[in-house]
This record gives sequence, C-alpha cells and structure tokens, in this order.
Amino acid sequence: MSSEFDHVHRQPDEERCAQNSPTIPESQRLFPTTSHTLLHAVRSADAKERELSVARFCTLYYPAVYGFARLRGLSVEDAQDRTQDFFIEIVRDDLLTKFDASRGSKLSSWLMTCFKNLDLSHRTANSAAKRGGGWEFVSLDTDFAEYGYKTVLAAQLGEPSAGDLMLARSLWREAAERLREKHAGTANEALVHDVLPLLVAERWPEPPAASQQEVADRHGSTTARLKAFFNRTLRGQAERFFAEAAMSANEGITEPEIQELWALLRAHTEG
Repeated sequence: MSSEFDHVHRQPDEERCAQNSPTIPESQRLFPTTSHTLLHAVRSADAKERELSVARFCTLYYPAVYGFARLRGLSVEDAQDRTQDFFIEIVRDDLLTKFDASRGSKLSSWLMTCFKNLDLSHRTANSAAKRGGGWEFVSLDTDFAEYGYKTVLAAQLGEPSAGDLMLARSLWREAAERLREKHAGTANEALVHDVLPLLVAERWPEPPAASQQEVADRHGSTTARLKAFFNRTLRGQAERFFAEAAMSANEGITEPEIQELWALLRAHTEG
C-alpha cells in the first residue's frame, strides 16, 4: 500500500519545486539571499564532506522551516512531520541539485515553494504516514525550533522578518558554540559560560538576575574588568563568529544583511 510519503515523492520535481512560482513574491524571503558555499559542499563528490554538509544544512535551516510551518497554522506534531519529511525529501531525492540560481530564483523562495507544495500534498492526502516514511535521519532540535517560533509569534513579526529571526537564532547558536570552544580550558571559561546568553541582549538584565558586580565577584574579578572583557572582547568575538556563520551558510550575503540579522536577533532576545 502506498504511503502519504510515497505519494509526495512521486510528484515531478518541476511540480513540487517550480522555481518561477508566481505565488511567492521575491520580497518575501524566508532567509537572506543564499548562495553556494554550503550548497557546493552538499553536492560534493566526497561522501564524508557531503554527509557533514547535509547535516549542517538541515540543522541550520530546520528551525526556520519548522517556524514557517507553524506560522502556516500547523500544530507542533504536524509541523514536525512536515518539516522532517521536507528535509528527508531533500536528502532522499537530492533535491538541492535541482536548484538553479541562473534561472533567477532565490534559494529561499525555491525552498518555500517546495515546502508549501509538500504541505499541500499532505493536507490533501487521506492517510497519515509514519513520520519520515521509515527513513533514518539526523536528530533535529524541535524544542529549540518551537521556542524560536514562540519568540517570533510574541514579536508579531511579518513572514519575511519572522524567517530571518529564526535563521538568526540558528546562526547565533553556531557562533555561541564557537565561543565556548575558543575559551574552553582558559581562566575565563566559567565566566564566558555565565555571560554568553547576555551577548545578544540589548541591555544587562534587571533583578532578580545577577548584577554585573555579583557576576564579577562570582568570578574573582572587578566590574571594570568584567565590562571591558564583555564589551570589547566577547561581544566583538560574538559578532565576528556570527558573521562567519552567516557567510559560511550564505556565500552571497551582504554586510548590511548580516548587520540586519544581528540587530534583529538583539532586538528580540531578552537578557
């Protein structure tokens, strides 16, 4: 008996991912202009590089696509199903090789077209397929994605900015991990771990959160040294790692777009 998942996969690539779909205005981008560093790696002839790149692609874009699914009115469970099936389809059918930037379409619009068509196929199917169609897949952080969706919902952002914020949160998670690795084993390791969540907040949190003096005392420092390390060293490293994560995933992204993502992240992150 054919499953819902099989039904989706029998659709022609042109039908599922029409690159010139008139239903998605170019101004409504789910992500910034995406170009080809990561796409080249995903298509690499080297199996190990391809495997790692596919995992990174899915991890990076999962929260934004999941959030997009939730914004389309899907429940948590249905959004998980649709999003995971979407990435399985990308991997199983090697759909990224079908994307052709020379045709004038952005990857962001193309991905939205693919996802919307997949979602429509699921909505019109009569049976409920087992999640993933029985395929093994990378572990995806649904809790992180759901929290990101709720953050976006609370911010009352429109679809383009909502997608940008969810992507920015994924990029920040990568940047934060690099910061942890950079300071691991140093005298500042515990301090970095303590203040890392505050680096993208617009201001130091109010009580009952610990004050700068309390954090400095906790780590045997002074407020002057804490402020200098936090503002001059850590924040600079955070912005640089964030920009590098954005450029690695989006070769064509511009400096103003990176700054826009960073500002959007800071504006909607609580200390």
